[in-house]
Amino acid sequence: MGVLTPISFVFLMSIPLLLLLYFFKKQYENQPISSIYLWEQTMKEWETDRWWKRLQKNILLLLQLLFLLFIIIALTRPFLDGKEVFSEHVVIIMDTSATMSVTNGSDSRFQSVKQEAKELVDKLGDDQQVSLIEAQRAPILLASSETDLPNVDHLLNEMEISFQHENMVDSIQLAQSLIKNGTGEIHIFTDHLQTEQLKELDITSDIVIHNRSVSSNNLSLTTFGVKPSGETVAAIVTIENQTAEEKEFTLSIEGEDGKIKQLTDKLAAAEQKTLTINDLPLHNHYTAKLDDDDYDLDNTIYALLPKQTTDTVYLVGDTNPFVEKALNSASIDTVVVTKNDQGEYAYPDNEQVNTYIVSNVEADKWPKGPKIILSPKIGGPFAIKEKKDLSYSLQSESSEPILQFSNVKSMYLSKAFQVGDWQGLKPIVKSGEEGVIAKGNYQRSPIVLFAFDINDSDWPLHPGFPILLANSIHYLSADQETLGYFTPLESMTINLSPTTEKAIIETLDGDDLYPIVLNQKETLVPKRPSMYQLHEQTSYGSEFRPFVVQLPDEEKIIRSVDSFSLNRKGEASDTKTLSKLELWRIFAAIALLILFIEWEVYRRGISSR
Repeated sequence: MGVLTPISFVFLMSIPLLLLLYFFKKQYENQPISSIYLWEQTMKEWETDRWWKRLQKNILLLLQLLFLLFIIIALTRPFLDGKEVFSEHVVIIMDTSATMSVTNGSDSRFQSVKQEAKELVDKLGDDQQVSLIEAQRAPILLASSETDLPNVDHLLNEMEISFQHENMVDSIQLAQSLIKNGTGEIHIFTDHLQTEQLKELDITSDIVIHNRSVSSNNLSLTTFGVKPSGETVAAIVTIENQTAEEKEFTLSIEGEDGKIKQLTDKLAAAEQKTLTINDLPLHNHYTAKLDDDDYDLDNTIYALLPKQTTDTVYLVGDTNPFVEKALNSASIDTVVVTKNDQGEYAYPDNEQVNTYIVSNVEADKWPKGPKIILSPKIGGPFAIKEKKDLSYSLQSESSEPILQFSNVKSMYLSKAFQVGDWQGLKPIVKSGEEGVIAKGNYQRSPIVLFAFDINDSDWPLHPGFPILLANSIHYLSADQETLGYFTPLESMTINLSPTTEKAIIETLDGDDLYPIVLNQKETLVPKRPSMYQLHEQTSYGSEFRPFVVQLPDEEKIIRSVDSFSLNRKGEASDTKTLSKLELWRIFAAIALLILFIEWEVYRRGISSR
């Protein structure tokens, strides 16, 4: 048993005040009189009813004390814990993210939480309301203040995994907006929600988090990239062991025609390893696969083969040694541009479109053509200003191709140059409102601008460092034969050929999924991670453009977290039971009854005088 408003106990101070009133009430003194002849009848009545008079003398005080005591207890809102749900309005939030597909025996996490949510609904009464929210990237309200409990049960049965990363903060805010006057509670069915993820929320309702506390056996493919290297292809694969013991794994690389490479290795507990695989035959796309475990979705990852205009990247200026090392690990050949006798950079004189990485060089000495700008000089066309300390962690767009397989959020950056004029470039990584990485076109050539010094970050220590550089180079030599990388149910912009008569999204095996409306510029990609293709039937024949739907980076990590509860003050408890039977109505009714008895005692005392 507990109380919801313990501050109401301050009203106990009124009890000593009541006692003081009784101590200081008017007192009568004994006075001698000459005769009681006129009072004999009254004395006789008093003698026959003496027990009542004696009781009446103190019972009013006792009744008033009891009334105060019970009304104060009612104000503290006492409650009893229980397995039943007593709230007037119950909001259920269902996590349909990819990690909910992790198996535990024969059932997945999602099947388990669906059954638990249905059991919760079965406990509700006909006078209780239920709302149902699916926690996708943009939360979906499936039922609002529903009293038809069989319909809620049906919606739970029909719910499927969306494979998107759950937006739990917005889902909880939506849930709290549905609850009026704090008369409800929120039940979240998920796998690894932690209190730290909710610390910025303004908690106004009781919240119960039903986590799936199970151990899992999981190796995860976190990054995969490929790049042409002469007549062959080089690949970079990052594998993470998310278990507490050493694991042996078998990695397979496949092309369009099947398996082309296989290797076996070991990973220590919680170890992450990046492998470089050279001499792969040329294919349009590649698939990396691990052995099956409890989480199948992160055992397969896809890469589209980019096409470059040149096989060499030219380094200009004071290039950080980590950059050259990362490019070499990605099988990208580099050539350092030297200065001539006049102190000017001797750029290659050929008919090819060259790709450059320019570090700490004045803008008027930049080469023409596609380039990556690192450590820009003060001034120049982008109006670069002095470095500024960054106060916020880095944020990026999950759909940005350059950032695929690079977890920018985990990268530390202490300071960055301020950019006064982006010249039409689009910032793709920000710290708060400050852009730190941008892409676009400058002087009719693609450009990627890194507005910071690599020495001010831990970027080179991350396995995604060479991949981010490689992706940037691939962007500079943009390949129009593929549509790129997307996350589940993300919007994809499509530029169809003017001669297209029919367009279909299909699997690589040619199975139709859904048609594309010809005058429609955008469509949603499939929700299940895999490789697909856009099939255009034109007047000149069929054209195929592949694209990849891959897991969000957040869905490549699984963990086990215990269930807990949050009260309206945001205080956490290690229990997942917040159901309360409030007893204040009972105490208020008893106080009202005592007040009626007190009035009756007082009335009888007045009438008997």
